[in-house]
Amino acid sequence: MCIFQKMTLRIDKPDTMQNELVNIEADGLEPYQNYTFQLILKHNYGTHKSTATFRSNSVGQIELKYAEPLRGSYYGADPMGLFLGMTPCEDFAYGGYLRCTPPLPFFYKLQLFDSRDKLLDQIYIKKHWMHPRLERTELQDDGFCATLFKPPGAGPFPAVIDISGTGGGIHEHKGAMLASEGFVVLCVAFFQYKYLPNKMEDVDLEYFIKPIEFLCNLPYTHNVIGIQGVSFGATIVDLLATRHGDKIKAVVSINGPQIVSDYIYMKEHGEPMPHLSHGQVTLEHCRFINGVMCSNRNFQVMTEQLTPETEIPWHRIPTDVKIRVIGSVDDLCQPSVHATLYRQRRLKETGHEVEVEMVNGGHIMEPPYFPHHELVYAKYQGFYCGYGGEVVLHAKSQEKTWTNTINFFHRALGSTQKIEDWNRVAHIVPPLESKL
Repeated sequence: MCIFQKMTLRIDKPDTMQNELVNIEADGLEPYQNYTFQLILKHNYGTHKSTATFRSNSVGQIELKYAEPLRGSYYGADPMGLFLGMTPCEDFAYGGYLRCTPPLPFFYKLQLFDSRDKLLDQIYIKKHWMHPRLERTELQDDGFCATLFKPPGAGPFPAVIDISGTGGGIHEHKGAMLASEGFVVLCVAFFQYKYLPNKMEDVDLEYFIKPIEFLCNLPYTHNVIGIQGVSFGATIVDLLATRHGDKIKAVVSINGPQIVSDYIYMKEHGEPMPHLSHGQVTLEHCRFINGVMCSNRNFQVMTEQLTPETEIPWHRIPTDVKIRVIGSVDDLCQPSVHATLYRQRRLKETGHEVEVEMVNGGHIMEPPYFPHHELVYAKYQGFYCGYGGEVVLHAKSQEKTWTNTINFFHRALGSTQKIEDWNRVAHIVPPLESKL
């Protein structure tokens, strides 16, 4: 009598935080046959997908933790390979950006196919950007717009402000993930959001005073904070550290320009900040690849034009401020290697200790398993902006930089308490199953 074993997909933890590792496997397979795993993420902005084909072992099993793909979206044995290799499908707008505000969970569909593309099994996976026990509060009535994430309990908690770049609006997924590690996090919007200015050059650097004071004065935080920013948000956090070093004691600067210029600048005290102006700034070094602008070289040559008036006043940052700078070697938007080394040199000249991390990746370094964007339509500039980076290398770098940033904030601001676990679901039913 023949006994047929059902071909089954399994995941050890179907309900997890976004950065939490999971183990995927299949059994009941024919020995030494090829099978394909497919992971699909459906979102309001479109679909992302990855695939990987494996050969089953002698007992008809495939464990992604140990198995190397024969072909597919990633290479080498990796339990999170399918999440690392996700790329946009045709329904995702060219140059689109996958926003996660509010930071709702991602629902993934995992499918198993045989060598004839017959669907054998499928299961769903839920991954949270925001720990279910966090408290999320939208703020807009105190002269600034932001979203506050607070862990449960009375505190006091280490606190961090998170700032995005020239994409405008508010981006909450990074702040929600950081708060899920036990920090109080304030995600601050500064233009193209609600009643805020529509143009970057109409934003005044003094706008950030209120969110800094707000976060420092909460009854469950300390009177000092950390701050992190990416792209031009990284330049903003540098500038804020030169003005508010009594409150800001930890800075994470990610792939931001090392200068302020006509290309991107702000006001201060109602007047344009000192910046490289027309005549000093040239766009002749910008490249276009298939209509996508690569501005990294242009920002690099601007360093030669800096004057004492237009230089960021690094010496005004107190030497007790802890600084971490992340640079991506494949960034096509900013000269991130040059800008990172320039920051390091100037800060060392002024007596600061600087933690530098160079990684393989493109412009926007996100939390782990956020899909990679190699280009984005820059509404502020009005063109497609090249971000660069190879998908899997970029994704692996996001794993690394995220962990190291959390460790940096722990060292600089104090340790956090692990948030009590939630009642995890053993079987995931997606909210809109018919669309997945």
